[in-house]
Parts: sequence; structure tokens; C-alpha cells
Amino acid sequence: MPCRSTVRVAALLIALLAPWPWAAAGARSETAAPAEAKVIGAPSVNLRSCAKLSCGIRGTVPLGQTVRITGASVDGFSPVKVGAKSGFIFDTFLYDPSGERGVPNFEVGEPGCDRVALIFNIGAGHPPAESILDYLDEADVPATMFPMGWWAERYPALIRRMADEGFPVGSHGHSPPELTERGDGDIAFDLEAAGDAITEAAGRPVAPLFTPYADAIDDRVRAIAADLGYLPVGWDVSSGDWSPDATADGVEAAVVDAAVDGSIIELHLDAITSADSTAVALPRIVARLEDRGLRFVTIPELAEPCP
Repeated sequence: MPCRSTVRVAALLIALLAPWPWAAAGARSETAAPAEAKVIGAPSVNLRSCAKLSCGIRGTVPLGQTVRITGASVDGFSPVKVGAKSGFIFDTFLYDPSGERGVPNFEVGEPGCDRVALIFNIGAGHPPAESILDYLDEADVPATMFPMGWWAERYPALIRRMADEGFPVGSHGHSPPELTERGDGDIAFDLEAAGDAITEAAGRPVAPLFTPYADAIDDRVRAIAADLGYLPVGWDVSSGDWSPDATADGVEAAVVDAAVDGSIIELHLDAITSADSTAVALPRIVARLEDRGLRFVTIPELAEPCP
């Protein structure tokens, strides 16, 4: 039986040779067995030769394809292997079902290239302010639409118009109540029903982007949405135009005062005052933010890193 001093020396050697906790955490992503991830948030993503947007494209990887992550993320890009091809994919478009890389949650774009994005959550149930669509189309202002599935079933011509005019049309879920109050199977059923309704109305596949009804979301809902291919989208600027007390001046101030490079700005097409508040404020918002040097892009564009 070894003496106590021998045991103590052995324990000390083990402690000295073992990596510090922070080193172990960093080393895990480098040395662990390759993890699997799914492509989400886009019909396809580019497989690049290195970890920059300027790098060459070795191919594309379709929505839902499983890839192997072979190392630590580099400047927001993960090294992956797809079949016989190796390359880098931007992290925003990868979902690791194990949860080790966190749950996708896109709330703000990368700063540094003077971009902002308008999103319209649709499904409040009041008459839609079509003048908003008229302005966006005539002024050539990009925006991303997020209708609920029941709304797409009621207003299929407006969904088709949005798609035909080039607005990405994602999902705002199908029906109330809030998804956070529902079981996993019900959440998946709701999102699938919404996707089917929007796809049928638009005449093309729903954009794999999702915003939560009533801003009710948590990591469980995000994980279910991501598993279905959706990139959960949030926002850092709320216009407040959902309120029955909303005014054009109030909506304008709320957006202009809060928007910064990379902001996602939430608005509504069918809130009770949309025609009198949002529709009136929108041209003024666009003009003032453009005067600051900001340019408007869609969510698919904002989700990409700066060029």
C-alpha cells in the first residue's frame, strides 16, 4: 500500500498537469469529437474557403442539411465538413441540436456597415394598412414581412403581393395563444401549419425566419423553431405602434431615437392605428435614418456579416 506522501505527490502532479478550467473550456471546442449542426435560416448557405465573407465559395449547403463542425468558430464562422468538402459557414445559419453552442437568437445585425432592417409583424387582426406596402414598393425600401398563418389564409392576395414585390415573407406563427404557454408538439404543429399557409398564399416557400407572436419566446421555443429550419428573429427597436394610443409622432420618435447601426426595427401592418400612425411615420423614419447614413436591408441581408 503506498505511503501518504506518495499519494500526495501523485495528486499534486495530476493537479499540475491538468489544464486550468478556462483552458479546458477553450480546448474542448478544438479537441472534442466533431459536432453535428443543421443549416437554418436560409434556403441555402455558402461554404467558404476561409472565415471571411470575401473568401471563395466552395459550394452551397441547403436548408436542413446536417454538417460536421470540425473546430472552434473563427470570427463568427465555423469550420465544417459536408461530405467530402470542407469549408466555413457563418454561425448565424447553424443550429447545434445538442445545445452546446447555444440556441439561435438573431436580435441585431453586425455593426460596422451602417445597416438597419424593418420587420412587420402581422396578425393583430385589424384591417391591414395597405398604404404601407404602397410606400415601401414605390420608394424601393426593403423590409421583411412576418404574417401569422391564419392571416395568410384570410389575406392570400396580400401575401402574394408581398412575395411578388420582393419582400421576404417569414412566419409569425399560425394562431394565438403564446407559444411559451404550449407543449412542444403543439409549438411544432403551429409553426408547420403557419409555414404551409404562408407557402400556399405566397406561391413560393416561406422564408425560414420566425418572429414570436406577442414577443413570447424562450429557449425552448427557439430550439423547436430552429429544429424546423427557422432562424428565430427578435428586435432591438420597438416602434410601439401596436398600442391603441400610438401616434405618428410617437412612432417616429420611438424608432429614430433608438435605431443604431445593425438595428432590427419592429413595426405592424394591421394594428389598430397602423394606417394613422405607422403609415404616416414610415416615410419620415426612412428619411431621417438615411440622413444619418444608414441604409435599409432585409433580414436575410442583415443576418450576413459586413462585407
